[in-house]
Amino acid sequence: MLILLLVLLLAGLAGFGYWAYSQGYLKGILNFGSDNTTSASTGAPKDTTTPVISGVEVSAKAVTEVGILWKTDKPSSSQVEWGPKGSFGNKTEIQDDPVSGTSIGTVTHGVKITGLTGNTEYQYRVLSHTDGSVDAVSATYDFTTPAE
Repeated sequence: MLILLLVLLLAGLAGFGYWAYSQGYLKGILNFGSDNTTSASTGAPKDTTTPVISGVEVSAKAVTEVGILWKTDKPSSSQVEWGPKGSFGNKTEIQDDPVSGTSIGTVTHGVKITGLTGNTEYQYRVLSHTDGSVDAVSATYDFTTPAE
């Protein structure tokens, strides 16, 4: 008899829970399912303002590679465009890209340029963007690699 009462109690609670959920009383709490009466969530709005770049510097130089550091005022991607003095033409892979959804970006950036030649003058500029902005592009800077 006690088991029968327990089964009836659980069935009653389950029925009440289903009714309360279908009436919308529990949807906000449980956040399950879809009820066709609410609009779909679009997630966080995209940041459409361009990040501000500062503190661009060469961190380390070697004959065939160099490290570039900079900061931005908000989390954003990291990329360097570079080439021999007087031209660009090379870009590093985009790192910490908020557009990809795998990162929210970073405010302290560090990118390594490889494949350089010793005793050569190069120019570079850094690029950063948020999930909805256009690229922020720094001024053009230069460095010379050490002799071999």
